[in-house]
Amino acid sequence: MTRHIQNRIKIREKQGGRCCYCLQPMVLSDRPPWRQPPNAETLEHLRRRSDGGRNNRDNIALACKRCNEERGGMDWLLYTTYRRGEIWELIECAPPCAQRRGS
Repeated sequence: MTRHIQNRIKIREKQGGRCCYCLQPMVLSDRPPWRQPPNAETLEHLRRRSDGGRNNRDNIALACKRCNEERGGMDWLLYTTYRRGEIWELIECAPPCAQRRGS
């Protein structure tokens, strides 16, 4: 078994077979990428390679195809907050702009 496959298995076990963003269960798919279901397991760089992210294990997670494609250029932590519906809790808890400025 190659090191790449061993690392993927370790990540899958660590995440419990769930997407790192939406926490939904994922499936393994051997279909071509354009025919995979939305819940197919994909490798995801948390810090995008275009932003200097590397291929090391600390920067790789498993995400469902839907989340991997939908995230785009959004920061991984902001996207996680959005996908889990937590962003609305943050917005509701934030004081109005006038209060933050000391008015």
